[in-house]
Amino acid sequence: MAKSSKQSIERDERKVLYEIMKDSSQSINIISKKLGFSRQKIWRIIKKLQDEKTVWGYTAIINSEKLGMKNFILVGKRTTKPLPKEMVNLAIHKKLEKLAKNANCILDNTYFLNGEYDFISTFKASKLYDAKRYQEEFNRIYQGYMEKTMILEVLFPLRLHGILNPDIINLSEFF
Repeated sequence: MAKSSKQSIERDERKVLYEIMKDSSQSINIISKKLGFSRQKIWRIIKKLQDEKTVWGYTAIINSEKLGMKNFILVGKRTTKPLPKEMVNLAIHKKLEKLAKNANCILDNTYFLNGEYDFISTFKASKLYDAKRYQEEFNRIYQGYMEKTMILEVLFPLRLHGILNPDIINLSEFF
């Protein structure tokens, strides 16, 4: 394959990715009209991106307040003690989701980091009490492997998954 055609394919894939990132609920028809590509080309590109795990899935961005919930962040700093495989598997095999659910929380994102902190978990809970229960259970399970953890309550998101908060004008009092 010629270098220019490979670059052209990659450029087209990026265009489709950007459209999906802006709004994953867009139909193939809408994306094809916006980009000037055929429906079949859009479908092939999306299928390829999914098969290659470039696109993991799709999600709705929910206003937690409408569910009577608040957003929280759990940050953690590990000790120098290496994590045994069974502790790593807790994250891999969705045990953290079960841990959050048992504390009446909904786990959103989990990140392992390089920097001052080693771990971030974002989640929703109705009450600070439930968020603290999730933190306590997390600390219990990872006892000896976490130097410290901290809970942060999100006052409001400016942007979620690249989407600007539609109520941002009403939140200007915080600035």
